[in-house]
Amino acid sequence: MGRPGPRLARARLEFEQPLVPGRLIRRYKRFLADVRLAGGAKVTAHCPNSGSMLTCLEDDAPVYLSRASNPARRTPFTWEMIYINHGWVGVNTMAPNYLAARAAEERALKIFAGARAVRREVKVDAHTRLDMVVERAKGPLYVEVKNVTMVQGRVARFPDSVTSRGAKHLETLMRLKAHGADAAMLYVVQRGDAASMGPAKDIDPTYAKLFHQARAVGVDLVAVRAEVGPTGIRLERRLPLAE
Repeated sequence: MGRPGPRLARARLEFEQPLVPGRLIRRYKRFLADVRLAGGAKVTAHCPNSGSMLTCLEDDAPVYLSRASNPARRTPFTWEMIYINHGWVGVNTMAPNYLAARAAEERALKIFAGARAVRREVKVDAHTRLDMVVERAKGPLYVEVKNVTMVQGRVARFPDSVTSRGAKHLETLMRLKAHGADAAMLYVVQRGDAASMGPAKDIDPTYAKLFHQARAVGVDLVAVRAEVGPTGIRLERRLPLAE
């Protein structure tokens, strides 16, 4: 991988405790995964990913888990990443939100130029929250962040299953743009084998249509690839958009 720029490199998530290695047995009920630990014990981990995880599931693939901070939690581990296609893929959908906020604080991307402060989980109407609002002298930038783990032929694709919620977020960003605000969708690709990023038209044609509409009306659609590893995750470089 190429070296990230100095600002982008500071958009990094470091794991506070060493991750626990294992091998995937199965993922089921969306939020659960059975894992065989290195010593042979079988554990059930929380899977922090509601998508289909298409192209990033493989039986017996190496995985890393983090330990839950709450010892009373029903699942004592959280699944963080899986080794697929000669590289680690980050499956935790919370990581991109943290990385995006760090990138904004560091003004690491062009869309974050002039950032003064970042507010997380902001309610923009009675029924919708967006992941971030970046405060700038010229006015706020409204940002939604998406985790991307699916790759087809070196193109990262989103979504990996039909998402009415994702479509709603694009519609909200377009509405904000129509009212004069700046709006952006940031796609964080948590795997190193993607050379570009585009909508998964075959999976969700409605989302793909809205993706192109949002781009046409001036919503900033930005894809950034992350370097994922057992010690941490960092933003690496911006990816071009594909059809």
